[in-house]
Amino acid sequence: MSTSFSGAELAARLSLRRSYGGAWRGNCPACGYAGTFSVKQEGGRALWWCASCQDQAALSAAVAAAMGEAWTPPPPRETKRELAHPGSHTQRKQAWARQLWNDGLPIAGSPAERYLEARGVLTAWRAFPMPAEGEQLRFHPAAPHPATGGERLPAMLALLRRATDGEPVAVHRTYLRPDGSGKAEVEPAKATLGPVAGGVVMLHGAPAGEAPLVIGEGIESALAASLLLGAPAWSATAAGNLGALALPPLPALNTLLIAADADPPGEAAAWASTQRWRGEGRSVRIAKPNRPGDDFADIAARRRKD
Repeated sequence: MSTSFSGAELAARLSLRRSYGGAWRGNCPACGYAGTFSVKQEGGRALWWCASCQDQAALSAAVAAAMGEAWTPPPPRETKRELAHPGSHTQRKQAWARQLWNDGLPIAGSPAERYLEARGVLTAWRAFPMPAEGEQLRFHPAAPHPATGGERLPAMLALLRRATDGEPVAVHRTYLRPDGSGKAEVEPAKATLGPVAGGVVMLHGAPAGEAPLVIGEGIESALAASLLLGAPAWSATAAGNLGALALPPLPALNTLLIAADADPPGEAAAWASTQRWRGEGRSVRIAKPNRPGDDFADIAARRRKD
């Protein structure tokens, strides 16, 4: 994907680091995974890609959120292969994601449950009613990793559903140590399968009436915000997706609390969503950690130590 602005401008907005060969690298603003997003300069324009999500729509939305009014994403262009086989690439990814999710096991008693407990957010996940579709987190004992030549690792699975209608669209994976004491020592430690743009992990059921819903970035951060703010939560999984997220029409989700990460992409995404959702007639507030670079999971971790 290319733009009219420079790679240096985009890298500055997303806090990317210059790497060998002149490109910039860092965390993907769409899927949120470490070191998988790259930007390079070509002909005075920025070109970018994510080796993890490879999701053109989500990446365009993430860049739009990061650049604010500086850029409006163009309509996606289809490749010759996609024109010859409409929807085939996305459909294959979604089919693989469905199979992975269907192979998942209940989280109770699993390393995934122990991981949530180690992060201090298991209580938050259990604190509010689940969606009508049931728990949206599962455990997979041997999920394939996208960057290790087919290695299979234990993983926590999270189902992303399109926020507007609840249709399943993708699966998020957090790769775990065998005992669930933390994330696996692998890069990336998190990955998605399927198109993430417009999807959310419905960690809890949507509240009724004027009751607030917390919408955050990462799963652990959204659950920590749920615990600290006392409201059910959804996770957009990354700042770029949060910044472009469409919601079902009112009266659904009338009152929102955005749990923003305290970094430039997180703050830009929160502000973009606030403007759009207030324009739709919703009540929206932003909650943000005081310490730069923190998310709500960092706050919860420090409180556990105190």
